[in-house]
Amino acid sequence: MEILIISGLSGAGKSRAASFLEDMGFYIVDNMPAAMILKFAEFCAGGSQRYDKVALVYDVRTSNSPTELFDVLDTLKHSGVCSLLFLEAEPETIIKRYKETRRRHPLMKQADSLEKAVLEEKDMMAPLRQRADYVIDTTHLSTAQLRGELLRNFGSGTAEKEGMSVSVTSFGFKHGL
Repeated sequence: MEILIISGLSGAGKSRAASFLEDMGFYIVDNMPAAMILKFAEFCAGGSQRYDKVALVYDVRTSNSPTELFDVLDTLKHSGVCSLLFLEAEPETIIKRYKETRRRHPLMKQADSLEKAVLEEKDMMAPLRQRADYVIDTTHLSTAQLRGELLRNFGSGTAEKEGMSVSVTSFGFKHGL
């Protein structure tokens, strides 16, 4: 069994990474509180083959304190089934992404501006970044490049060998246009 915890800054690409990992065969759970992760890991270990590769998205919305997740990480890493992926981007890039999508940053209620919210989150998540097994900076990565990084780090041989997929659809007009 393999458990990957995806964390990082809001706007750095956690949702996109989760989608790519789901395409690679991971079972994805978003916003699971740290207190439930160990019970979920036990459930996955006793379950079917469906839960052999699990990715849990953990971010500032679900964190009460970093030490709560650190205890869970220590327990899971001791058993050798867990790794932590941290996604980050430069604050200017995150601000630009939020302005493009017009979504609210999770810390906007506590901060005066988007800039302050992004910087506050960066400070809050710094201890988690230090404990990460993999850190990917998405500032200058396209979605295809992010997918490539994830394939390189977490791909299972078969996904890498598949390469590009082409779908051809043919149609015709029996009686003209």
